[in-house]
Amino acid sequence: MNNKTKSAGFTFKQFHVSHDKCAMKVGTDGILLGAWASLQGNRYLDLGTGSGLIALMLAQRTQTDCHITGVEIDPSAYRQATENVRQSPWADKIQLEQQNIVDFTRTCTKKFDTVLSNPPYFEQGVDCRDKQRDTARYTQTLSHSDWLNLAADCLTDTGRIHLILPYAAGKNLQKQTALFCARCCEVITKSGKIPQRLLLTFSKQPCTTEQSRLVVYNEQNQYTERFIALTRDFYLNF
Repeated sequence: MNNKTKSAGFTFKQFHVSHDKCAMKVGTDGILLGAWASLQGNRYLDLGTGSGLIALMLAQRTQTDCHITGVEIDPSAYRQATENVRQSPWADKIQLEQQNIVDFTRTCTKKFDTVLSNPPYFEQGVDCRDKQRDTARYTQTLSHSDWLNLAADCLTDTGRIHLILPYAAGKNLQKQTALFCARCCEVITKSGKIPQRLLLTFSKQPCTTEQSRLVVYNEQNQYTERFIALTRDFYLNF
């Protein structure tokens, strides 16, 4: 993406994210979620913040009086996210917690207006070479439904939860939850291909689902106008 990519990180228009100590690196999925999620209220929660990418994107997009909390269990990722936040323009807006999300949601007395999560995608399969990547990549003891329920426990009555998941997993989650799907965006990597991801918004309040579709590349392998419009505030070359 010509974003001055370095082996140790990724530079955006207003901040840099180092990710060499994180199991999962900066990627399109996290950037899409951080750019696509609707802004609501002034208390935001990023469950499984990793490098701090989504928390930093929220900090850039929100007003100065907003407060963002990021929760991360992995010690190395937590330390790196802390450093990324410290070096950003929004250190005073973001608070990071090194904690299991189950423990955090059980003990947290705050309610959040907006919760975001780019959770582990895959069912447990072949072990990765290190436990850090296992934790980031696989759902392990928590299903996607579990993640959604934990997020709902921290949500205000009128709040919204935003997730990005593989297409099939996202469809299954819509069937499993008692929450209401407010937005559903199919993400297609290239024009003519089938959807690979779902961007989802859930609410405690009854609502109709706003359906949409986002194509990243057109037939000429160029970024589509809609993708550019969504991410223009972040990518250096847009």
